[in-house]
Amino acid sequence: MPDWRRLARRKLTPLALDSAREDEIVAELAGHLEDLYADLVRRGTPEGEAVRSTLCAAADWNELRHEIQLAANEEDIMNYCAKTLWLPGMCTSALAGVLLRLFQIPSAPAPHVFWVWQGMSLVLYWRWLLCLPLVGALAAYWSRRAGGKFLDRLLAACLYPLGLTCALALTFIIGFVLRLDSRVPLSIKFVALGAYIVGWGIAPFIPLLLGALPFLRGDAGESRPVAASH
Repeated sequence: MPDWRRLARRKLTPLALDSAREDEIVAELAGHLEDLYADLVRRGTPEGEAVRSTLCAAADWNELRHEIQLAANEEDIMNYCAKTLWLPGMCTSALAGVLLRLFQIPSAPAPHVFWVWQGMSLVLYWRWLLCLPLVGALAAYWSRRAGGKFLDRLLAACLYPLGLTCALALTFIIGFVLRLDSRVPLSIKFVALGAYIVGWGIAPFIPLLLGALPFLRGDAGESRPVAASH
């Protein structure tokens, strides 16, 4: 019986992947080829013809190699984003939310109200804001340890206010399009949106950014994992 692993490696290389990933792909493909060959032999196909039929089943090896590289690169990109952006960003955003809830309990110190107009107010939990530099530093450090670049670290650190601002803006747009609360003047709606963006977007963004600043500088030895595959 042919050495399907050696044959698959000769047909597929170079894959331009790391050796462990390449070995895994070659072993998986060799297993499929071996199963197909064994099935043909069980059906009474002569060995030589079974080998040729098995190799023909793989179709164009160049196209197969290209598809494997594309799939591997897409997986690398998804893993990279998950490790350097979404995981540190979501976890530290949850931490920021938990801290905010702690400062919103009845026994916590009252927030600072800057002004009140038409029933609206700009409320800032300044003790919560003082905690956010630590949250931003943790997110940026986590992202840097995972190999994140400058933008990945910045987004991971500031994901909480960015996500909240986008959600507020989207809610405003949907309400405007659907004409919800049509009795409220548009000027008041814009003022309310601005107050929310300042209080829940800009205000937390600044301390998070300040905390992340020491960890935004890239190390010379860091490189994006996906780049190694090209």
